[in-house]
Amino acid sequence: MRSRVLVDLKATVLEFKRSPSAVFWTLAFPILLILIFGAIYSGGGPGTYNLHVQDLDGSFESQQLLEGLNASDLVEVKMVGPDRDPEKVISDGGLTSFLIIPSGFGANLSAGENATLEFRMDAGSQAALTNYNVVKSVADSMNLAVQGSDELIEIEDASIVSQQLRFIDFFVPGVLALTIMNSTVNYMVITITEYKNHGLFRKMMTTPLRRSEWLASRILWQVILAFVSVAIIMGIGIMLFDVQLSINIMAILLLLAGTALFTALGMAIAGLISDEQAAGAVAGAVVFPMMFLSGIFFQLEAMPGYLQTVAMALPLTYLVEGLRDAMIYGNMAGAAYNLAVVSGLAVVFAVLGTALTKWKQE
Repeated sequence: MRSRVLVDLKATVLEFKRSPSAVFWTLAFPILLILIFGAIYSGGGPGTYNLHVQDLDGSFESQQLLEGLNASDLVEVKMVGPDRDPEKVISDGGLTSFLIIPSGFGANLSAGENATLEFRMDAGSQAALTNYNVVKSVADSMNLAVQGSDELIEIEDASIVSQQLRFIDFFVPGVLALTIMNSTVNYMVITITEYKNHGLFRKMMTTPLRRSEWLASRILWQVILAFVSVAIIMGIGIMLFDVQLSINIMAILLLLAGTALFTALGMAIAGLISDEQAAGAVAGAVVFPMMFLSGIFFQLEAMPGYLQTVAMALPLTYLVEGLRDAMIYGNMAGAAYNLAVVSGLAVVFAVLGTALTKWKQE
């Protein structure tokens, strides 16, 4: 009996080794998870948070304040021109914090009088709270540097309440983008490898259908599925969680472009794979890093700087940010930029995917 058990165990091990998908989900996937989460929550702490600052004073003292903020490892100062409307900048950018150095700030300090900084923030944002603490720390240091004075620099905080967003409102556009990526990439990778192994491409060569037309057909089908998924997700979000999102032409264009992009990406990936069993593992290896590094579950600013750089190289990041700009913030300029990036990548991967899917070689 012992020998039979060992023989069966050996056969099971060999079967496991021959299944790249099983190896990926059992061994590679946990390693991938710990590497990603370990990098995000490593001892180096969070990455730098963007702090938008409008200097209406332009004095030596305001420059000292800016130098102190820039010296911090936690914030990256983004200057906003003095002629711009803070409300519009906050609304268009979906900002959670904004610092205004008012005119007369330096003159008041020089005269030994109180000088007030205006800090607008979303108290529910970790990034905004971090930025506030950094500003307060720099202001306290400047207060100590003024000999024989009390706390001259005061911070007047005002709440950013224009949108009253909850995390679920912020989260749903990311779920929509994630659903599109998962369904399209996995569908295309698995479908194409099956077509290869069963010789269907050779049979399709006898028809007038071209590879580009076949890709167009796949994209159309995925668009239909994508909008069904969007309707389901939005319906559940509205009925159960009172999600407040806007469906507009820019959001629809982003959903269309995103579907085309990831359908083409799946075709490009599948063009490099001949093993049907390996298809799921390869698709997972491509999808999961984007899932966790594109700002769906974690704010990009909360990641270390090098991971933020990686995130900006991932196609999913632009679809997620574009949908949030269009559906949450009403930032059509930002949505248009992200739409342009997604559309451009869709064209690139469509050309690449068509070139890699060589029907004559199947």
